[in-house]
Order: sequence, then C-alpha cells, then structure tokens
Amino acid sequence: MFIQRQKGGYCRCHAINNMIGRELISLSVFDKYCDAFDKKNNFSHGSSKNGHMFYNNGLTDNIFGYILEREGMKIKMEHFDYYQSKKIKNCGKRTIGYIIYNMRHTWCVRVVNGEYFLIDSMRSGASKLNNLTSLERKGIGVIKVDNL
Repeated sequence: MFIQRQKGGYCRCHAINNMIGRELISLSVFDKYCDAFDKKNNFSHGSSKNGHMFYNNGLTDNIFGYILEREGMKIKMEHFDYYQSKKIKNCGKRTIGYIIYNMRHTWCVRVVNGEYFLIDSMRSGASKLNNLTSLERKGIGVIKVDNL
C-alpha cells in the first residue's frame, strides 16, 4: 500500500497523496496550488501553505478539493466538523477516502474494496479500521471524498 512519509509541514499534501494511493502532486506543486488558492480567496499569501486552513462551504471549496479538481478529478465532498454535529457516513461505491484533521496535523483514511485503512504520514504503516466511529470525537474534522 502506498504511504508517503512526512516531510516538513506537508501533512496535507501527504494526506492527499496517501488517500489517492500514489504521488498525485509533489511538494512544489502543492505550494503552487496553495498560492493560487490564497489569491483566489483573497487570503494572505502563504496562508494555505503554512497554516492549517480548512475553509469549507460543504462542497469542494477548500484546499483539498481545489487541488483534486485542478488535477482533473471530478469529486464531491461532505464535511463533518470538529463538534460532531452529524455522524460520519460510511463509504459508498464512489468513495475514495476521508481527509482527517485537527489543529496540528492532517492524515487520511483510504478506502480499498470497501475496507478502511488509516494512513498517517507520521506513522510507519497503514492501520485497518473496522469502522469510522473512532474518528467521531471532538477536535477531529473529517471530509469524505467521493468520485462523481
């Protein structure tokens, strides 16, 4: 299973690549997309690259959706917030995976043949999950990513 290890503060880039199962984008391409996302949204230069910015409107208008769409993917996202006001939905036939984040780090769950694999760039390997309930706690944000 593809696992990209942590380099610097690029956990969001690694989470995207690990969820897709290959190096979709390099660190330099990630930086360029972050700069373009900042400009598009009138954010301070470097906000998306250097901070944990999870601007969400429930669709794909966040740094993850922006990058995946720029890479030619047609996706739909559903955001489950820090406060767990709604239960995380299990994967469907079109689910690629889940981006998981807190205030300091981002990782992913990759879906392979209907099974869940937690992949954290700071850990040595993938961990199989029986379900997603372990992600349903305060302080953890989850974004479900589906192909259209």
